[in-house]
Amino acid sequence: MSITALQSIKKPWAHLLVHAEGEALDKLLSVPAHFEIKTISGKKCKTKAGLLDEFSRVFSFPDYFGHNWDALEECLADLDWLPAKGYLVVVTDADQVLTKPDEEDDFETFVEILSEAGEAWSLKESDDATGNGLPFHAVLAVQERHKRARHNWFAPPLAMERKATKSGGAKGSKTGGR
Repeated sequence: MSITALQSIKKPWAHLLVHAEGEALDKLLSVPAHFEIKTISGKKCKTKAGLLDEFSRVFSFPDYFGHNWDALEECLADLDWLPAKGYLVVVTDADQVLTKPDEEDDFETFVEILSEAGEAWSLKESDDATGNGLPFHAVLAVQERHKRARHNWFAPPLAMERKATKSGGAKGSKTGGR
């Protein structure tokens, strides 16, 4: 399955991926080997503190990471200690992220930070011949049966392109991650 949107420097930078139970995300999200892929466990991100800890752990944020929204945005827009040709953040079980009653409103802030990091990377100078930014995308992965856990995901569905198979058929169609 080819996902060209994740290799682009264009918005949107945060995406929703609704998948079947048991479906292997690494098979769905095929990105080039030179990309840095980080998987965040949504189950560990039920609170803001848990989310910030999980990002800090997975990305090996520097000791000076301030454990607040501004610090998360700054670290995601930097990543000097993690050089790559592109970045993909996959948040599994996204329906579990920021679900404590007093933190549900923080979900929109979280998605905005992911998008702002993508925008920052799109504007950076890169080492390739074009000199134009680097891809940075976040995928909020949620099982189909949990999609309705939120009224608004604040991220559009990930456009997925299925390649036609040798057996023919109508597999060349685009799906909206449904």
